Amino acid sequence: MPSPLLQIRDATKIYASGGFLGEKKSVVALDNFNMTIDESPATITTIAGESGSGKTTLANLVLGFIKLTSGKIIFDGEDITDMTDEQLKAYRRNVQAVFQDPFGVYNPFYRIDHVFDLVNKHFSLSDNQSEYRDMVEAGLNVVGLYGEDVLRKYPHQLSGGQRQRIMMARAYMIKPRLIVADEPVSMVDASLRASILDAMLRLRDEHNISFLYITHDLSTAYQIGDQIYMLYQGTTAERGSAMDVIDAPQHPYVQLLIDSVPVPDPTDKWDVNISLPSEEEMRTAAAIGCRYYPRCPHRMDKCLEAQPPLFKMEKPKHEAACYLYEENEIAPIEPPMLVNQPITEAAIAAVSNRKRERLVAAALVIIAFIVGALLASTREPETIVETVVEEVQVVVTATAIPPTEPPTATPLPTATPESQVIVPAFVVEPAGAVDKGSITWSVDTVGEIENADDRHSYTFAGFEGATVELKLITGGRGLSGTGFYAPLATIYNPDGEIVFAFDRARRSNRGELTFAADGAYQIVIGADERGRGVDAYTITIDGDMPEPTPMPTLPPPAFVVERDGAVAKGVIVLGEDTGDEIQSVDDRHSYSIEGVAGTTVDIKLITGGRGLSGTGFFAPLATIYAPDGSIVFAFDRSRRSNSGTLTFGVTGTYELVLGADERGRGVDAYTITIVDA
Repeated sequence: MPSPLLQIRDATKIYASGGFLGEKKSVVALDNFNMTIDESPATITTIAGESGSGKTTLANLVLGFIKLTSGKIIFDGEDITDMTDEQLKAYRRNVQAVFQDPFGVYNPFYRIDHVFDLVNKHFSLSDNQSEYRDMVEAGLNVVGLYGEDVLRKYPHQLSGGQRQRIMMARAYMIKPRLIVADEPVSMVDASLRASILDAMLRLRDEHNISFLYITHDLSTAYQIGDQIYMLYQGTTAERGSAMDVIDAPQHPYVQLLIDSVPVPDPTDKWDVNISLPSEEEMRTAAAIGCRYYPRCPHRMDKCLEAQPPLFKMEKPKHEAACYLYEENEIAPIEPPMLVNQPITEAAIAAVSNRKRERLVAAALVIIAFIVGALLASTREPETIVETVVEEVQVVVTATAIPPTEPPTATPLPTATPESQVIVPAFVVEPAGAVDKGSITWSVDTVGEIENADDRHSYTFAGFEGATVELKLITGGRGLSGTGFYAPLATIYNPDGEIVFAFDRARRSNRGELTFAADGAYQIVIGADERGRGVDAYTITIDGDMPEPTPMPTLPPPAFVVERDGAVAKGVIVLGEDTGDEIQSVDDRHSYSIEGVAGTTVDIKLITGGRGLSGTGFFAPLATIYAPDGSIVFAFDRSRRSNSGTLTFGVTGTYELVLGADERGRGVDAYTITIVDA
């Protein structure tokens, strides 16, 4: 079970105004709110709702700008309320913010590089100027900006989208674990929103940074959110997967909110005959029961008795707080808080100081009240006001916790095919799939789906007990795909059973797979039933290769460079470039490599590289044969630059054969580099 990164338990925030000489009023901005964000994998948790629902209050509480009235916020086992100054500084580094206004967060008198200078100075991120410049450059590259273009400019010389992405780069440079993004795209035009949302996805997928995304825009919540919390007047009306909640809302308020989104249909008229009670009435009329009672078309007397709990819906983790579903099972409460903060002398002293400060403030208020009462007593009173002061004593008793023996670690069971089988909602079947070749671990594979019925098939070697991370991204890494949703995918084990599935079309999908047996696994990719996600995509399978066993023979790639007629060009030495050129379409070159079992090498094949005179944009193709003649690696796509990784399964002489593709492309100079990784 993943450990929690952020835990919010029964968080309540009440804003009070007036009092003393006037009428005291209070507004409940957040009421018994609960949420858990896991450490891994990183997620985008969306907090959505109308204005005044408590979204920004929640963001300010997590950032530590305001204090809870009651409840707890635990970050990585530490209660943020009782943090010392040193702990608070570490917390500020781990939890960063991107605010709504991309204009108000900059000082107009300083250039953009001043933003990064302040962060570097405050958190001591680098030891020297060179390291600092590299960090800034890396942060800007993550969000699609270039240092020389923006660092020497003033804020007014950049667009709103650029300013907002710079704040993303600033947050990334600190390497936080959580970014609180409060309406980051609401003040930029639609053409720039995609770039900011894409930057958020890249930070989540490639750098394992989670987001608490505050928004009222349900379209962006649907596009990038992993889970969503729909707030209404400080309470959770509905929560669950962003797609489940927005596609099939269950709470009457959420249904109304989603139905209010305009659709491009002139015949679909809005209902303008809506009568709503005042905001103050809605805030106070159902303070005990359901907050939505004054506006709900399904309200019942029971709704006034108590705030409804969250009831389970059909989809996993989909829950709604409405008595319409009281026959459903009540959702379990949040898991217990995991707190690892030790009670140190510094922490006790910090709490004691805060208590003393509060007592002094309370004493000053009482003195001011007495002085005011004495002054008032010298006048002719119009009204007699009786004041009753109740003395409240709070006694906190520390209870010693007896030491316990640490639990004995239990080894994880070995994965079996049965434990890996998943039956997804939508299966991409291998029937009719076009074989696109083999996937190598930690190397991107790119392609595109040409129509809704198209299916692509890839194979890759799996080793029992090894765990890999799977990523499927639309338009990633410079690809030209314009579709926001990624295609679907299903993975079959050597026995033809389904062991993994991406069955939800999203801009970016990822997950983990542990191989239950050695053999060739097949991943089949296709569009969903609505035909979405048919543009360019990237597949990445990351993982640590286990102790190698003899590699199985991979299926032939889409285009095989055969050994017949190949001219021997010599032996490739690891770490040294080999340069040559292919004279004709039918020309084949052969190189030999001495491989040692267990050794991993990086292979690069570049056209016109390192001073060569080649003018062709595409590199030649290549196939690597094992000592027994089986194919273990292939570059079967003509590109300007090809790279991949190969782990030798057995010790012996491997053969690399190069040639042009069937269209005769890539017949100019090329460079081969094989580096021991």
